[in-house]
Amino acid sequence: MAEIYYRTENIRPDELPNIIVKSQLENEIIESLKSNANLILEGSRGTGKSFLMKYACYQLEQNFETEKILPVYITFMASTLIHTTDTFQFRNWMIARSLRELIKSSLKRGLVFSNYASTLLNTETNSETSSLDNIIKAYEDSYKNPGTVIDATSLPELNDIIDALNDICEQNQIKGIYFFFDEAAHIFRPEQQRQFFTLFRDFRSPYVSSKAAVYPGVTHFGDTFEGIHDSVFKKLDRNILDPGYLSFMTEMVEKQVDQGKLTMINQNKELYNTAIFCSNGNPRILLKTTQGLQRISSSEIDTLIRNFYRNEIWAEHTLLGDKFKGHKVLIDWGRKFLEDTVIPSLIKKNFNEDGTIRTETSIYFWIHKDSPIQIREALRLLTYTGIIRKIDDGVKGTRSLIGTRYEVNYGVFLSQVNNPTRNSRELIAKLQINNFSEYGQNHAIYSDLIDKNIILENDEMLVASINNILDKSISNLDLSDWQKNKLINDAGLLTINDLINTSEQDLINKLEQVGVKRSRQMKNAAYAELLEYISG
Repeated sequence: MAEIYYRTENIRPDELPNIIVKSQLENEIIESLKSNANLILEGSRGTGKSFLMKYACYQLEQNFETEKILPVYITFMASTLIHTTDTFQFRNWMIARSLRELIKSSLKRGLVFSNYASTLLNTETNSETSSLDNIIKAYEDSYKNPGTVIDATSLPELNDIIDALNDICEQNQIKGIYFFFDEAAHIFRPEQQRQFFTLFRDFRSPYVSSKAAVYPGVTHFGDTFEGIHDSVFKKLDRNILDPGYLSFMTEMVEKQVDQGKLTMINQNKELYNTAIFCSNGNPRILLKTTQGLQRISSSEIDTLIRNFYRNEIWAEHTLLGDKFKGHKVLIDWGRKFLEDTVIPSLIKKNFNEDGTIRTETSIYFWIHKDSPIQIREALRLLTYTGIIRKIDDGVKGTRSLIGTRYEVNYGVFLSQVNNPTRNSRELIAKLQINNFSEYGQNHAIYSDLIDKNIILENDEMLVASINNILDKSISNLDLSDWQKNKLINDAGLLTINDLINTSEQDLINKLEQVGVKRSRQMKNAAYAELLEYISG
């Protein structure tokens, strides 16, 4: 059986060119990632942000001798665990992580640090990063003892870092250093996000630029960051109505599935197209649902749609309320609004009373621009999990009122329709983006949320949520059965907390008959999945 990669962390850099599929959208994003512009790349979970960033880094590394650009890749998932008394805890941790990865990438390329640069950075560069390691570890272990005081006075100031980076480029005759910040703003802690984007804005020079991957709906840029002026903004959205959508997504699957499953897909192309449309352009969802198909038939696809898009995808969204108590009211209301109001309205809009499909269909709805802030926050959380997609602002509705247009995930919508596979082809063919349900600024359904008390997230609640998650079984992680079996039975790790407290080397030692590379790959994938699980 072919190994299907759901996560970029599982893929070796040299495998990336064999797996990547590029349309005009992906090519434009990759070229922007390799340019000297500060870039924000926005996309829902599983759409491929990390993949494209890793691929851009890989290309820059492969072409270093000619392009003379040093890529530095940094993931910020572990920021969830930071709970200290330091007001600038995230900023300090981010600087320490960035400098450590810079030194590692520079050593790999044999770059020379002058005494001037080393003095400015206040660190040794001959493979010695222990002081940075200590700071990073102290911050990432602070969840165990919230309120920990950490000495970060050895970290250099931002201006000194920029001067040092410029000097490194000049001394080594390279054109630039590009920082790739993955999972830059994925957790529900606005103060961390504001610190990041303030630093992101200032972390540039003629030699230095930054790229950041963020999620829609949960990113707070802060008052000092202006997206238009401070960065190039790219969205990783794939429209199911684009002419090349089916062929693009099919090719992505063909790159990974085994020959048996590929033959099955080709023999049942029309039925499988329904699964592709339901994935709404999300490669991770498509690969996971494809992997679960034992055969392709109308009944099998119908069962897949109902099980995954009616149950699993909503369970993931609802779980956010358990992880982050302050958002539970918003999360629960958003689900109720979609399931009880929006989708039933769209079904009526799409079907005649005799069950036949109308001449124009819709998976779109519109919210007045002056709707209560609580409503817009609930919708933002739905975009984070990919259940809805924000299409555009400033859209005219009835009586020329202005609002925001959204699209319901096609799979989520289709899961509420009778005979999904039988109706899918005609529904898709008749979709009209200007045919949408409207919800004005004072719609009656809003009162259910407006009247409820919404508690803002605080550090105490976040720590309680994280501790509750850490006590859960490893079986809750979205890993393969093989990985879970190895972690639980071979390594003796039962809870998520057990995993996070096990070093990579300890895990390698515990997993017999597993090579170093494979066990490290599994540890990285498990840790990434763990931190994404904790972070929402």
